[in-house]
Amino acid sequence: MRKREKLTPEERFALALALVKREQSLGEICLHYQVSHTTAYKLRNAFLDGARKALAAVGRSAEGRDDVAGGLDGDDGSVDGKQALA
Repeated sequence: MRKREKLTPEERFALALALVKREQSLGEICLHYQVSHTTAYKLRNAFLDGARKALAAVGRSAEGRDDVAGGLDGDDGSVDGKQALA
């Protein structure tokens, strides 16, 4: 069932986050974003897969280092607090 052409990246993120938070029902979220249940679950699964990969990468980058941040704000192209807010 295709109700809408395309969600923006921000809308996809918000939809997936809403599903993870479970503050609203699946039906309410789907109605708000005008998507099917299948689309909502696909977006949620993609969101969770990305989160797992990101957390695994953070764990690998912190191995063998003494600092707590694990180099997350270094010059290695990773995101620091200022970049995350931009």
